[in-house]
Order: sequence, then structure tokens, then C-alpha cells
Amino acid sequence: MSKKNSFYFILLLATFFLVIPSINQTDYVNSTITSKTLFFIYALLGLLSFYILNLIFNKNKLVSLKISKIDIFVSIIFIFISLNRYFIQSNYGFSIRFIELVGLGLLYTILRGLTSKNFIWLLLAIIVSGSIQAVYGNLQLLGYYASNHAGFALTGSFFNPGPYAGFLTAVWPIAIGMYLFKEHNIRLLQIENKSKIVKRLAAVVFEYIPLIGMASIILVLPATRSRAAWVAVCLSSILIIEYRYSIINKFLRNTNKIKKTILTIVSIVVISSILFGVYHLKKGSSDGRLFIWKVTTEVIKENPLFGVGFDRFKAHYMNSQTNYFVKNGETQEALVADNTYYAFNEWLQYIVENGLIGAVFLGLLLYTLFKIKVKKGDKPMFAILSSGLLAIGCFAFFSYPMQILPIKLILVLILAMLSTIAIKKYEFFKELKPNKPLLVPFKIIIFIVGIISIFKVAHYATVLEQSLKTWKSALNSHQYGDYESAIQAYAKVYPELKKDGDFLMNYGKSLSINKQAKQAVKILEEAKLHLNTTIIETALGDSYKNLKQYDKAERAYQHGANMIPVRFYPMYLLAKLYEENGDKIKAVKMAQNILDKDIKIPSTAIKEIQAEMKIILQRHNNKTD
Repeated sequence: MSKKNSFYFILLLATFFLVIPSINQTDYVNSTITSKTLFFIYALLGLLSFYILNLIFNKNKLVSLKISKIDIFVSIIFIFISLNRYFIQSNYGFSIRFIELVGLGLLYTILRGLTSKNFIWLLLAIIVSGSIQAVYGNLQLLGYYASNHAGFALTGSFFNPGPYAGFLTAVWPIAIGMYLFKEHNIRLLQIENKSKIVKRLAAVVFEYIPLIGMASIILVLPATRSRAAWVAVCLSSILIIEYRYSIINKFLRNTNKIKKTILTIVSIVVISSILFGVYHLKKGSSDGRLFIWKVTTEVIKENPLFGVGFDRFKAHYMNSQTNYFVKNGETQEALVADNTYYAFNEWLQYIVENGLIGAVFLGLLLYTLFKIKVKKGDKPMFAILSSGLLAIGCFAFFSYPMQILPIKLILVLILAMLSTIAIKKYEFFKELKPNKPLLVPFKIIIFIVGIISIFKVAHYATVLEQSLKTWKSALNSHQYGDYESAIQAYAKVYPELKKDGDFLMNYGKSLSINKQAKQAVKILEEAKLHLNTTIIETALGDSYKNLKQYDKAERAYQHGANMIPVRFYPMYLLAKLYEENGDKIKAVKMAQNILDKDIKIPSTAIKEIQAEMKIILQRHNNKTD
């Protein structure tokens, strides 16, 4: 690639990393997620087109493919996930995450063609993007912009403070690392041979962009109340500062064994105290995560080798939670149970979805990353990248960063950079020169395959975009009570979204409310293949009840009640069902159970339910007397 084309390509990539985190087009359903994905697809197609054209018209050697062990294990994991999802598992659903995974694989391939010098500009773009999000979050706190969640004032361009804090956490070590090693980065760009203006501009850029990034992030991060983010930021900061100044290493070298022992004990006590305080800061949330992890291990036991398939956690978790409460009764853990889509621990969720075999491949990648060797001149960059990996990895223990595209973009960039600076590589195609007879056919094949793929993906993206818009329109119609219009809109995009659990849940709910019970049952039963929640079970129960299939309605309501035992509504529906089908004994028993039930969060709805249950008791007790 010529210098001019290389400049434009890096500029496009930098814009790509800069813009995506701030995308939130509200025309789409789940806009903070889906609009980022759509932009990612379209932008990636543009980058891929530019990349292929430069590859084809490159007059020099076509390619000298250098592969590191990181590349090998990243490829193995991608291939395993794909094969497991489509060929080993019995079922798979529509998955935005898998679409993103394919795109990230292509992006990784493109990034591997860059040099260390090119990557610096992309890291600066990420810092600027983090600064924009930090400022945006502060403006939300001050009331200048609305958040994207009714329950939180601070979300940035994300759907709640969790992923917002996760993104800032991923940016933080890059910002602090680029600041601490700014002189090295300037030398790497070979700016010393440029004019005084260019050198002065570079000094300002590498001084103030990271500094502004750090200042803006540290101002807003405490307000997210994300303990995972706080811990990740602290640990990654310690690592990058130690890389830069070797404070701990120098101290330990000049300290005797007794002092080291005392220091170790004090450190353990301090760290334990901090973790204890972090746990009790939001104890309910902490207990909720511990319970989710506990149930998640049961899912792993049921599917140990290959897991349940990529992005299939939400299809299995709630059934395991139901089985837990059926087996153990309404324990204290029921107070923190809820409909759950994520494991709140990406390491556990990865094992759930990909099994122990997938975990072995991931372990090999982590081992390779731990053992990577780089040249002396690349050690500052290695320090920045290692700190970034630590931040994301630590945050992943308590949250769901691999569900958030901007965080995954940073992770892919870090992996590609580590692979680029790794010393040991295996080289291929080094003999493929311009005068070789196979070169022209090879270029033609690349061009044809590339163009066909780009057009097919562009068509798919257009269809997906329209489907997500129609789904959003259907949700709006449902909220306004126009169920007929909602159902028509859902039916229109059903062929494209028929394997999306959330879509089927929304569609089935509208059908159920509109008394189209037979069709509702069909759609809701399909939804259960890809997702299960109390919403699906109660809507399914309503539909079976309207069809006079009382046994099936009872099973659906009871399943919903067992999912989250503290909920009153499924039990209320059971009591009403028993009364409707004439089972007075069960109706009285359920009404009494509801009145005896402890209330987690008092509400008007619960008071109304209890009032109805008292009426049922009075009515049927008088008759039985």
C-alpha cells in the first residue's frame, strides 16, 4: 500500500474506532446495541473494499503472511465457536453477537496488516472516543442530555451505566499508558526528522489527548457506581505504573525477608478490606451475582464438553434457575433472583456456551499471551496492551463486556497489536512475487470473492436494518395499545427474525393480549427455544387459558412462578385460573399462599392482588362452609 493510501486507510480506521461508541440511532429496537452493530457492518464493508482494492492493485509483492501463535489460537477459537454453534448444537438462534464476531474476525485480519506505528493513531482515536463519552456522561448528570435508561441518569451512549463504565475502563489504561510513554511513541513515529511545527504539534497531541482522556474518565467513573470498573482501573493502573517506574520491584529488591512478610500480610489485609467494602457497597447486587454464578455452574454441569452454543446462555439459564428453586424451595436467594440474560462473569459464560473444550482453547490463547516475547523497543507498547487486557479481563469477572461492541473493538485491536509486535512468527507466501504466473489468477480470485461477499453482506445488512426498524415500530404500536398494527408489523419481519427470542417474545405477547391465542402459543413456544423468561411463561399461560387448555396453562404459570418465586403475578394468574376452571380447593390454597407471602418490594399492584385474593377466600370459604 502506498504512503498516500496508507494515510487514508489509517484515517478511515481511526474514524471507525472514534465514532462507533457514540452511535445511538433510536429508529431501531435496542438502539444502543443494534445501531452500533449496523454502523459497524457498513463501516467494515467500506474498510474491506478499500483493503481489497489496495491488495489487488499493489504492484509490489502481494503479501508476506506472517502468523503468530496468537493468530493461530484466535483462529482456532473462532472456528470452534462457529462449528459448535451450527453443527454440534441441536439448535441456534438469531444472534447480533455472532454477526459482530464475524465482523470482528475480519477486522482482526485487516488490523494484522498494520505496523506498530500505524496502531498509535488508532489508540489515540480510542482515547478521544473515551473522552467524548466521559464528557457526554457528565452532561447527562448535569441534566443537559437524557440518559438511555429510565432508572439511571448516567448511561453515555449505552443502555445502562454498566457497559458505559466498562468502555471507560477499557480506555483508561490506554490513556494512562500513552501518557506515560509519550516520548517513546513520538520516537516510534520518527517525528524528530520533521519540521518544528510538526514536532510541536506531536508533542501537544501526545501530551494532552491522553491527559484529557484520563481527567475526563476519572471525573465521571465514580458516578457509574460500577465496582467492577473501579477494581479494573486500579489494577491496570498499578500494572502500567509498575511497567514504567518499577516502584514495587525496586522496593522489594531493597527489602529483607521480614519486611517482605509484613508487607505481604498488610497487603492481604488491605485488599481483603477493600473487597469486603466493595461487596457491601451494593450487597443486594453482589448477592445477585453470586446466585447467578451458582446457577450458571449447574448449566455447565449439564453441558460440560461443548456447552450450550454461542449466545445461547439466555436460552438455558432461566430453566436452570427454575430447577434450582423447585429443588430447594423459596430460599433467601429468591430475593435477588430475576430474569437473567447474562452470567455477569464472561469467563463463566464463555464456558457455559463453549464448554470445557472451548475453555481449553481459550486457556491456550491466554497462556500464549502470557508468554509472548517482544523486542526491547516494543516493550512500552506491550505494557500498554497488557494493562488494557488486564482491565478488560478484570471487568469481565463481574460484568458482561463481551456483549458490548465498543469494548470488543478495543480487545480485538489489543490482540492484533500484540500479535504484530510478537517476535516469533511463521511466514507464508514470501515467494509470491509480481513476476510469478500464479499471481494474476490469485488476485482475480480475491477480487471476485471479495466483491460477491461485500454485496451479499450489504444486502443482508439492509434487510436487517429494515427489520430492526419495523420491530421498533411494532413495539411502539404495542405500547399505545394498537395490537393489530403491532401484529402486522411483527408478521412482516417474522421471516428475518424468527429465531430471535426477544422478537418472538414481543410478537407472542401482542398476539396473546389480542386474544389470538392459537397463533400466540405457536410463537411463544418457538420463543422458548431461544429465550425463556417469566414474560413468555405468563403470556403462554394466558393463551392456553383462552384456548381452555387449563392443564397447559397451569404448567406455564407454575413454571413462571418457579422462575422467580418472590413474584406475585404468576401466582395471581394461577389463582384466577383455578377459579375460572372451577377448582375451588386450589384457588383457595393459592389465594392463601399469596396472602401469606413475604413482600420484597411493596407496590400498589401487590395490594390490589392481595385484595382480590381476600375476595376469593371469602367467596369460596363461605360456599365450602
